[in-house]
Amino acid sequence: MRLNYALTAFALTAGLTVTGLTGTVSASAAEAAACGVTPTNRDKSPYGQYFLRDVSLRNGPAWECKVTDTASPVNQVDYWCTTDGFTYVRTASTKYGWVYNGYLKGGGSSIPC
Repeated sequence: MRLNYALTAFALTAGLTVTGLTGTVSASAAEAAACGVTPTNRDKSPYGQYFLRDVSLRNGPAWECKVTDTASPVNQVDYWCTTDGFTYVRTASTKYGWVYNGYLKGGGSSIPC
């Protein structure tokens, strides 16, 4: 319970939205700047974008954020939003993560998180 309180206090201090008793954090705008934060889907462009090379999916929009999965150019991709040179994506095989914009068709999303 103490951990949930600490997470909730941190999220509120950072200007994030907290829902439920478990302290689930919902991201918007500048929230995506930290590792471990998931933004909302703001980019409504058609599904079917793709990676220009094999990529690492990270848990935040920075090189130092943890790699959580990988994907290849054969994966179709849905762009969610962009911040700090990274775009949050969902692949057709339901993998989620942040990818460097230079590795994405069209340079990634044009919609800010």
